[in-house]
Amino acid sequence: MDKPEAVITGIGVVAPNGIGKDNFWQALEEGNDSISEITSFETEKFPLHLAAEVKNFPASELLGPKGLRNLDRSALFLMAAAKMALGEAKIEINQENTDKIGVCTGTSFSHLWSIVEFDREVFKEGIDFANPALFPSTVINAASSQVSIRFNIQGFNTTVSTGYTSSLAALKYSLDALLTHKAEIILSGGVDALTSSLFFGVYKLGYMAGLKGIPLSCPFDKRRNGPIIGEAAVLFSIEDLTAAKKRNADIFARIKGLSSFFDAFQMSKVHPQGEGLEKAIKTVMDETGVALSDIDYISSSANSSKELDKVEVKVLKKIFGATLDKIPVSSIKSMIGETFSTSGALQVASCIGAMSRGIIPPTINYQEPDPECNIDCVPNKGQKKEVKTALVTSFGPGGYNSACILEKYTAN
Repeated sequence: MDKPEAVITGIGVVAPNGIGKDNFWQALEEGNDSISEITSFETEKFPLHLAAEVKNFPASELLGPKGLRNLDRSALFLMAAAKMALGEAKIEINQENTDKIGVCTGTSFSHLWSIVEFDREVFKEGIDFANPALFPSTVINAASSQVSIRFNIQGFNTTVSTGYTSSLAALKYSLDALLTHKAEIILSGGVDALTSSLFFGVYKLGYMAGLKGIPLSCPFDKRRNGPIIGEAAVLFSIEDLTAAKKRNADIFARIKGLSSFFDAFQMSKVHPQGEGLEKAIKTVMDETGVALSDIDYISSSANSSKELDKVEVKVLKKIFGATLDKIPVSSIKSMIGETFSTSGALQVASCIGAMSRGIIPPTINYQEPDPECNIDCVPNKGQKKEVKTALVTSFGPGGYNSACILEKYTAN
């Protein structure tokens, strides 16, 4: 049996700057900032009130009015992303193919709301009056499971949690599952939803823009002082190229390769030399045979953190050398914030948009250059360029590091 060649045939996006891939891409190209005052919970007791929030999410419009009552925000986001991905991939699930379709989702905080709500009812109303329907959603795999239940997907269902890199780790798991023929089609991506618990936790850690400077997401800028958190869900339909061509599916991109490395440094800090990120990038470059000069664009993990942005630039310069001067490196987190587990998948989706539309998304809010981050970060305005091959980087505090290489699909 031939080795599968993984391609993306469907893209479902629920993001702060747009629902659906086309709205998402258009907003990125225009440099639209989706960071604003939080509306889904009260922040009046805190000095900071900003996040990249998916506002006015039309759950019943996207999914229908039935069966949504006890589902949390993350499950609704992920189910909507799944519906879009399946629709774009023209996949009709039936009894003949349901056990050949898998789901793999990366997430870290998606279940926090349900945990807090269930516990609140237990302690406030008493155990006899707590809503039992909330309890099943307190587990981390709830959102992914709801996708399979909603769309009658009876193949494997897996949830991966590796912090910032979770959605790329889920993609890696999915590539391995495709390679070993555990499924023919896989819905893969990530989700994390904004909750009061997440906001308060990041605030207490002191890892938030505005606590030590201006409340602004400005990656690579000298004024940066921390990320602004966001929420999103992304799912891709992934399948073998030969199978996709056989059923005349639209093909958006090839996933050339994906590598991860755990540097086991500290839970609250990134490795100062970026050793894990360096190994992840070098490994995927070696495994795919992609040369440094072949990379047309790098979608950066930079999230406006003082240390993280500097470390990534240091690693990229070490690997690419003078070649980096010719490669644009931008961060979409300047517009949509740090979406944690979903961030890598959002970056993949943005790269596909750059390949399809020939415009690299900018790094907005760039004003004061930082000598330690002196790269072409595509400041403030999108850049027209043909993108055939793109590199996605993802890493953060805790030790996980991932790198993915995508290739524009051209029919033979």
